[in-house]
Amino acid sequence: MAHSTLKVSDFQFLKAARKLLPTRLLKQAVTTTTKGPKRDRLLPAYLLLACLVHWFFHAKAGLPSIVKWCCCRDDEVPSDSALYKARARLGWGPLRWLVRRVCRPLADPTQDPTAFYNGRRLLAIDGTTFTVADTEQNSKTFGRAKNQHGQSGYPLMRVVALCELGTHALLHWVTRSFRVGEQTLAARLLRHIPAASLVLADRNFHSYDLWEARKDAPWDLLIRIQSGPKFAKKEVLPDGSFLSYVTPRRGKNKKARRIPVRVIAYQWIDDKGKTHKSRLLTSLLDSTKDPASVLVELYHRRWEQELVFREIKGELKDRKTHVRAEDPLRAMQELDGLLLGHYVLRTVILEAARKAKVAPVEISFEGTLRLILTRLRSLPKKAAAQQEWWETFLKAVGREVLRKRRPRCCPRKKKVTRAAWPVKRKEDVETTVPTLIVVTENMP
Repeated sequence: MAHSTLKVSDFQFLKAARKLLPTRLLKQAVTTTTKGPKRDRLLPAYLLLACLVHWFFHAKAGLPSIVKWCCCRDDEVPSDSALYKARARLGWGPLRWLVRRVCRPLADPTQDPTAFYNGRRLLAIDGTTFTVADTEQNSKTFGRAKNQHGQSGYPLMRVVALCELGTHALLHWVTRSFRVGEQTLAARLLRHIPAASLVLADRNFHSYDLWEARKDAPWDLLIRIQSGPKFAKKEVLPDGSFLSYVTPRRGKNKKARRIPVRVIAYQWIDDKGKTHKSRLLTSLLDSTKDPASVLVELYHRRWEQELVFREIKGELKDRKTHVRAEDPLRAMQELDGLLLGHYVLRTVILEAARKAKVAPVEISFEGTLRLILTRLRSLPKKAAAQQEWWETFLKAVGREVLRKRRPRCCPRKKKVTRAAWPVKRKEDVETTVPTLIVVTENMP
């Protein structure tokens, strides 16, 4: 077969995408991770790889439409069956290779101060699930959620991700079956945490193994803990927090293996006046440099990662399932491509936020995506004019500033009508902001 005349279209690809994913890097991802003889095809493998990443921008469309959108010539696009066979040949390896080499921390201490705390980069670890096409292969590989009423309608992929809170960029993620717990997947992310970072995590991730992995690491940890574990007070600090230890539950020489930590007990009052108690555990032991009241306020920025998951799932909401692939390998491939597309979009927002001198999280995600899909049609053909167009586009993105966001104040309730939990209603949303009080005594 003659060499393909298809190529990546400069009129459809963003400048940020061409910078992060140049043709040279796409070709290297294919040649490094695939084996066997290479042959010229109508749709080269590197171009299909680029289309999988840019699928996020038109998530509702099918992959054949994305190929037509990303290629210069519509008349030579392969048939649908040939396209899906090409996906199977490509495999999951090139996407994994790209994730490891493309996804890096984006924030800079001088340009993005809101992404840092006392020189430490703010990161978070959390998990979520994505629905997959209802096939026997996916069900067997990924599993389904079950309760006393039966099982979920679709198989679920569990994803645990490392997120940069100041830019909403996912730096790395691990995807496995729904049967695998979040703590198990989080352990695979620890080696990807950059130095001089402060990692925030919810109480589900607290374990001795996590603290043991952090003991010699160049990053710090701030995590909420369950109400069950007890911590002896070794030394009470002036701000009301106290020093203690995390002790292993099993094994010999428990005292020799215990790890020093700092415990911060605080209360918060909901809109109905009810007081709730919570505790934080941190490796920041100096109360003068890191006061308890500051760390309590800082921990609640962990909710930014929940907003990142909402951005991604909101873009995939028009699909029947979040991931359409009907076999596990292509499902993992598709999800990595979609998350890489989100990373590309976040680099665009960061560049626009720096020019507008606002925090990246204050730029509207949906507004930016809308501008991309509408203004790319007016991209000029000449290279000189394209640079001016790009500057104008970034200014338009910078004007998509969100209204001042309210803190999370709606009480958490399960949306299951068959359970005995109260249903979330409209009046629950219009509530007052919870009050946080750092307690100095009478806390376990």
